[in-house]
Amino acid sequence: MSEDIKHHIKIYRNVFIALLVLTVATVGVSYIHFSSHAMGLAVGLLIACVKGYLVASHFMHLNDERKWIYGTLIFTMLFFFVLLAMPIMWYNNSVGYGNGSYENVQHLDSDELDYNKKGGH
Repeated sequence: MSEDIKHHIKIYRNVFIALLVLTVATVGVSYIHFSSHAMGLAVGLLIACVKGYLVASHFMHLNDERKWIYGTLIFTMLFFFVLLAMPIMWYNNSVGYGNGSYENVQHLDSDELDYNKKGGH
């Protein structure tokens, strides 16, 4: 076997061992009760990002590609985190709630709803 192949086998073996260790770490971290859900989510995502980097850079051979592929990968990761943060932003958004506008909406009681469903005006 040539030295080049031996070198690649060593890299693949080390990446495989790192992925095994990180998988065990992911399972171990899932049993830890963090002070906030955000901290647990951040630790889990950090481990997942490291595992994704190892797979993408070594098994998909992206570590040998041009810089624009790295830019595309970074853009995709940023887009992913923006999409991940959207529900958090919606939850923290107070437009229409608590500022008086929602409380002033005229609400119909059940008799009025039944009357409207039957075609009454």
